[in-house]
Amino acid sequence: MSDKIIHELRVGMDPQESEAAQPQVDATTRKLFDEYSASVVKIKTDHGSGSGFAIDTKGDIATDAHVVLGNQHVSVITLDGKEHKAVIKALDDINDLAIVHIEDEVPPSLKPLELGSSASLKPDDEVWAFGHPKGWDSQYVSPGYFRKAEKGQDVLDAENETVRNHAKSVLDGMTPKERVEAEAELKKPMLNGRVNIQHGNSGGPLLDKDGKVVGITDLSNMQSNSDFTPVESLVALMKQDKPKFQFNYKMIDNVPTLTDLTRTDGSYRAPFVDKVICMGNDYEPGKPDERNDGTRKSQM
Repeated sequence: MSDKIIHELRVGMDPQESEAAQPQVDATTRKLFDEYSASVVKIKTDHGSGSGFAIDTKGDIATDAHVVLGNQHVSVITLDGKEHKAVIKALDDINDLAIVHIEDEVPPSLKPLELGSSASLKPDDEVWAFGHPKGWDSQYVSPGYFRKAEKGQDVLDAENETVRNHAKSVLDGMTPKERVEAEAELKKPMLNGRVNIQHGNSGGPLLDKDGKVVGITDLSNMQSNSDFTPVESLVALMKQDKPKFQFNYKMIDNVPTLTDLTRTDGSYRAPFVDKVICMGNDYEPGKPDERNDGTRKSQM
């Protein structure tokens, strides 16, 4: 029996409840936790946190795109509590996946998880999601079961009428290029499971009983009806020979800082976060720049 404290999430169980209130840990859950928890990390950013996991021995970590986008700084916190500076290496905005790379020495304990196949999953197969819910330092494992494969459109259709109507309104107002990408998101493959996932779990691995990654945690509702990105989408990103995005970093105070995120196809459309270019003399972003007569200087 391991001497580690293992927290097991079940539907309706708040992770912050006392140890006495935690359910009995079954042998398979404990075995998976003992063997693979050191491969799972917490992702820390300027505006929040998420989860991730090692995919090789070189310091590459898989997570969700929405965990890291919109942030200039990313760091990886390993199970021993050490924080490692990291940079975004690859990005798939349609399937909500990212790969970040540890810039300093990779700890030997951070061993890569084996990538499996989501195609082997059958309804009611047991699965386990690992991660750091609500940004807590403690790592949690959420046992559950696979329900079905679905598409992004199915996830949207399961929402209430207000959400569906809002989504339709947004789609109707898009430009042709914007709509192409939005429709691609609605067609993306997803895995639906009954697993207790909370904010902060995003980007963590979904394991099968053999400890192989079959999915990456993406989103969940209050009833623990959760959706995961199939591991095959991550494999495709890892093998990508023509990256969709380019990342420019600059060392500021000895910390890698993202200064530019662009599309390599040349299109001037920033993903998720709008770019603003201000040109003019003595212009300082965030402050009024006015002439004596009260009119603003021209900016392009």
